[in-house]
Amino acid sequence: MHLTQPLHRAVQQQPHQPLTVSGTRERTAPQIAHNVARLAGALRELGVGPGDRVVIVAFNSDRYFEALMTTWWLGAVATLINRNWSAVEVADAVSGVGARCILVDEECLPLVGGLDAETSTVYLGDGPAPAEMASYEDLIAAGPVVADVRAGGDTLAALIYSGGTTGRPKAVMHSHRSLTISILSSTGYARSCEPGGSALVMAPLFHIAALLGMLAQTVVGGTLVFANRFDPDEVLGLIADRAINTMTSIPSMLQLLYNHQAFPDTDVTSVRSIVYGAAPMPAAILDHAMAAFPNANFVQGYGMTETAVIVSLLGADHRAGGARLRSAGRASLHAEVLVMGDDGEEAPRGTVGEIVTRGEHVMLGYWNNPEETAAALRGGWLHTGDLGYMDDDGYIYIVDRAKDMIITGGENVYSAEVEDVIANHPAVLRCAVIGLPDTRWGERVHAVVVLAPGGVATAEEIRGHVKAQIAGYKAPRTVDFVDALATTATGKTDKRFMRRLYT
Repeated sequence: MHLTQPLHRAVQQQPHQPLTVSGTRERTAPQIAHNVARLAGALRELGVGPGDRVVIVAFNSDRYFEALMTTWWLGAVATLINRNWSAVEVADAVSGVGARCILVDEECLPLVGGLDAETSTVYLGDGPAPAEMASYEDLIAAGPVVADVRAGGDTLAALIYSGGTTGRPKAVMHSHRSLTISILSSTGYARSCEPGGSALVMAPLFHIAALLGMLAQTVVGGTLVFANRFDPDEVLGLIADRAINTMTSIPSMLQLLYNHQAFPDTDVTSVRSIVYGAAPMPAAILDHAMAAFPNANFVQGYGMTETAVIVSLLGADHRAGGARLRSAGRASLHAEVLVMGDDGEEAPRGTVGEIVTRGEHVMLGYWNNPEETAAALRGGWLHTGDLGYMDDDGYIYIVDRAKDMIITGGENVYSAEVEDVIANHPAVLRCAVIGLPDTRWGERVHAVVVLAPGGVATAEEIRGHVKAQIAGYKAPRTVDFVDALATTATGKTDKRFMRRLYT
């Protein structure tokens, strides 16, 4: 299967129903196919061909969807950039993948100002394009129609960024096969989308979970309703006005929705499926969410960027309640999953080990990073770095995350990256960054700092120092100044002790 196939299917089977709704724009599948075929022709004239990397840095919209389809129509590689990155991080990514073309919207223009002028840039916003950029609508109007190359199988389809053990983002390589197998399997295993229904696309599309949730709805047919960004007022309005059936969320989003002052007066009875993941779901938030959306089936997805999101799913068990609500569900239809002990063999049920998976959903590897690829894909398994156990019925329970990753508001933050930035502050001698439980964000980034002799700094200065160099969501929300860091018997920083101390 190729990733443009859902668009061709929609043209054939739902030519009159809107496929995308974005602000005041509504477009049917034939209209979108018209745009895609012509934009593909225009990009081909700009030198984009099969295998070339096409960077998209934008907020959610119908044009983001069309940009993805255009890239795959050409057999090129969609490279999805986190719009919360700094301009330096974006430039590093664009250079690192050797991008042929960049598509950017109005709000993300500051992120691409210093890029190589030889890379073609297409403006996704409304109105005239800035100097040195091509207009999206003008390219569609002038572009020749080209045929879909229908790339599929193990052809590289997307580069989606995931943090690494060094703290630097890595470009995860996914094929048409790995993405489509996850889409098809998840729709068959759990009620994660409504055939012919309407899906609210509110989580940012540079996250693979939001991307696959959107594509899953396209596969089964229906309408995609785009929220430019997550704003509770806008989201609640769209749910009511568009009779939204399904949406992909993170716990903090659900909490902000049901706590919003407008929620009691909003009709949410149309919502029949809510898929969540990316961060731990506290029991209290889940209980409130299920009460707030009484008609919704809740589906939890566990996985990572490297596994095309889905490794396991917890679906119908939600309404049944009980201890299994603490689990990450059972292996999805396409995935082999086991808990591996230190000896490389499957651990006995109930025994903690590393969660590993294999199957066609697993990434091809990391772009231009054979060492990290070999470390992750060893012995025929993708090693998640997550620790957990499996019960006698195959339910997976996560107990810890290796690599000290912090998930705050659905964003992955790697402590090593933040520590490197804090350590560069002239007043800092040593530091450690950990994740602490947070009722709103799931986890918050917390820094423990040892100042150099004579050094003076405040928590706000540390936060500002970090925000000036990397994305703002990576900055510590809280900072504690201490005389010395806790260490293990071998002299290593004892983050486990610190988490217990500050929790």
